[in-house]
This record gives sequence, C-alpha cells and structure tokens, in this order.
Amino acid sequence: MIGRFLAMLAGIAGALGGSQAPSFTLQYMQNLTGRVDELRPIVERFDADIASYGYTRIQALAECEISTGLLGALCTGYATTVRRYEELSLHLANLQAAQDYARPLLLAQTYDRNIAESVMTEFRPTVPATLDGAAYAGGGFAVLWGGLSFIFGLIGALGGTARRRA
Repeated sequence: MIGRFLAMLAGIAGALGGSQAPSFTLQYMQNLTGRVDELRPIVERFDADIASYGYTRIQALAECEISTGLLGALCTGYATTVRRYEELSLHLANLQAAQDYARPLLLAQTYDRNIAESVMTEFRPTVPATLDGAAYAGGGFAVLWGGLSFIFGLIGALGGTARRRA
C-alpha cells in the first residue's frame, strides 16, 4: 500500500518535472538566440575587415594560429569569438530544425552548460499549455510511476516469497 502511494507521488513529481521540459527548452533557445545575435555583428565586422585584405574566414583564422605578439593576441580574441559564434549558430539551427516533441530530448543531449546555468537562474516553472508540454508531463508521470510501481511490486513479491518459505 505504501509502495503504491510513493509511486503515485513520484509519478506526480515526474509529471510536474516533465511538463517543464518544453518551457525550459524555449527559454534556453531564447537565451541562445540572444547570444548568437550579440556575436553576429562582431563576426560580420571581422569578415568584412579580412575580406578587404583578400582573406576568407578560414584563411584568416589559419593565419591567426601562427601569429605572435600583438597580432597573435588580437587574433586569439577574434578566433575565439568566431568559433563560439559558429558553434552557437549551429546549435541554434539544430534546435530550431527539431520537432517540438523532440527538441527537449535534443537539448538534453547537446546543451551548452553556460547557457543552461544562465537559464536556470531565471527559470520559473510554467503551466504546460501545449500538447508537447502535456506529452512530457505524461511521460514524466509514466516513467516514475511505472518504474517505482515495478520496483515496489518486485520487492513485495520477493518479500512474499521469503515469508512463505519461513
């Protein structure tokens, strides 16, 4: 009896937690979009500056890797910014291309730790008002309730077998 109650509580907690996945993903994507938008003008300016000297981005970054002194210091900053922009832009494009139901699962596999921590500091739970929110709520409930029901049932069965032997 207590096992069923605990499984039901865990299922409800799973539903509440699971229902937040689409909302968290949306807030993550908004944060990610802001970061890409912030880096875009810097990278566009870099591209324009190097193009005026006949360089492509790949050529300029390759030259930055062998530069020393002041040029090396400046290049390191630009190279880091360009790589971060490319990485975040690709990450955003992958998330945008994913189906609503798959997006939280993709995010769980590919999240950027700095962005996720930033989102978590401001994240507030929401009531799921979308079909994908309801689906994740149902999934969270099913996983925790079903998992604990199975475990408690197994424990009960093993306990019953031990009592019959005694």
